[in-house]
Amino acid sequence: MNITFSEVTKTFEPDITALFDISLNIEQGEFVYVIGQTGSGKSTLLRLITRELLPSAGTVAVGGFDLRRMRRADVPYYRRDVGLVAQDFKLIPSLTVYENIAFVMEAMSVPKRIVEERTRDVINQVGLWRRRSMRPAQLSGGEQQRVAIARALANSPSLFIADEPTGNLDFHTAAEVMKILFAINAAGVTVVMSTHNQSIVNSSRQRVIELENGKLIRDEKGGMYQI
Repeated sequence: MNITFSEVTKTFEPDITALFDISLNIEQGEFVYVIGQTGSGKSTLLRLITRELLPSAGTVAVGGFDLRRMRRADVPYYRRDVGLVAQDFKLIPSLTVYENIAFVMEAMSVPKRIVEERTRDVINQVGLWRRRSMRPAQLSGGEQQRVAIARALANSPSLFIADEPTGNLDFHTAAEVMKILFAINAAGVTVVMSTHNQSIVNSSRQRVIELENGKLIRDEKGGMYQI
């Protein structure tokens, strides 16, 4: 899905401006890093795309749909096409790897045969088939992150949002997670990822969107973490 921000401002009470007059366009199939210091507005930008937040001014359109005008009843259907990996993995502790992933589709009344097929597929995609019967507490941080990615892929989304997916991982584990994200993107999925990881940004040279105090200060294709 393509994403368009048109003069978007987001304010929080009493007088905090998280984003100010943001205009940008992300085409279908792009891989985009969103960078900036803590408090620069990265997470707010991502939450506007997933429609967890609505803009205070301006327009956010995803796949041609104006998220501000979208009916509340249509939001769950929209989110089925958006895979999200948050900073908190949000895995259910009492469920196994397989059950955590299947649960997402079962909650949407997906037929059992499709649930079983898709769950097997995404577990294999992230390399965790041998861990499928384990619970989150039995997994490493990197393995939990891969479960979160698999769960986000369960509904075959057209758009994948990742908020600091490598933030708490060592270099090797972060590299493994990035391989999965690049494979997702290579399949035609739009990927938007916020990060503080300079080495990842500098090594892959994708499009870089940089925020500072809520303002867009750089939008560069093939960019590095620092100019």
